Amino acid sequence: MTTNTSTASLVTTNDDARKAVGKLVRVHGTVQREKLGDTVNVGDLSVRCVDFRFPDAVVGQTATAEGTLDITRDEPATTNAAGEISQGSEGGISSFVIRHCIAK
Repeated sequence: MTTNTSTASLVTTNDDARKAVGKLVRVHGTVQREKLGDTVNVGDLSVRCVDFRFPDAVVGQTATAEGTLDITRDEPATTNAAGEISQGSEGGISSFVIRHCIAK
């Protein structure tokens, strides 16, 4: 029998996430592979793991991520004189991220 000794707070909504910025959190939802990093999605909440990639077999499945919650402003995509578009997000949006992300 295993005992969960984590002190992480379970985050399930955007409101929960806003209140938990800077704290140790746990998010349980569907894993999605994104350009800027894997996300765990539950309802309309999407949290990106900054420094962790889930195994390919987990993408599309439910999993739990744990780490320190933060908000980051994603850099907008830019176009140079040659018309090449850089890596970035449309409009440079803010998003929730987990730093020091681990799968549970």
